[in-house]
Amino acid sequence: MSTTEVDRLARRSGFVFLGEVVQTSASTVELVEATKETAVVRVERVLRAPDDLGAGKGSEVTVRLASAAKKGQRAVFFTIGWVSGEGLAVQEIGRQAPGDPEAIEKRMGDVVGKDEIAELRRRVKEAHAVALGEVAETRALGDKEVPPSSEHDPQWRTAVIVVHSGEKGDIKEGQRVEVAYPSSDDVMWFRAPKPQKGDRAVFLMHQRGLEERDVQMLAIVDPVDMQPVERLDEIRRAV
Repeated sequence: MSTTEVDRLARRSGFVFLGEVVQTSASTVELVEATKETAVVRVERVLRAPDDLGAGKGSEVTVRLASAAKKGQRAVFFTIGWVSGEGLAVQEIGRQAPGDPEAIEKRMGDVVGKDEIAELRRRVKEAHAVALGEVAETRALGDKEVPPSSEHDPQWRTAVIVVHSGEKGDIKEGQRVEVAYPSSDDVMWFRAPKPQKGDRAVFLMHQRGLEERDVQMLAIVDPVDMQPVERLDEIRRAV
């Protein structure tokens, strides 16, 4: 597999692991029917995975295969999520012989790192304001809790941020800025920043109309919008 192909798969994959096929035409997940396209694969080494996936070394996952596999076959599987519950099922989008998983892991890390830097720079450029600050308090938007209006309601709350240094926009040291954020854990919003009192970070704030509340204000909605203080110099360069 070429480095270009690894790069492409790295950008698409959520779960990449070295594993061995222990059963073919099988499934460990009740909701996934065992067919000739499914196999149970034992994880030997995780190369990339979400923090909360819960599939570590020794676990068995059901893989919907992109091409035929034999029992005992070892490979690096590039996969995306499919079904999670009493077990984990994923869909394969690529496969690599297990010759050098360390090199694949490093290559994927490089690709993801470059993409993260590019995304950070884009969000900094688009931001209405950027500031280093500390969260003084969080509260309901408008100081009144409102029940969700729909399944994907973001459930907006407000973080009051005391600015330590304004890096972009008309924001000054000592200013208290109200910033909206989605408190919902719904699939549409669970990765959005969830600031807590005492958090000290760099905030990339974007002017946004909150349709559910018929108001416009600064908001943080993207995972990139709340950065650790250690990245301040990098963000300053992007500004």
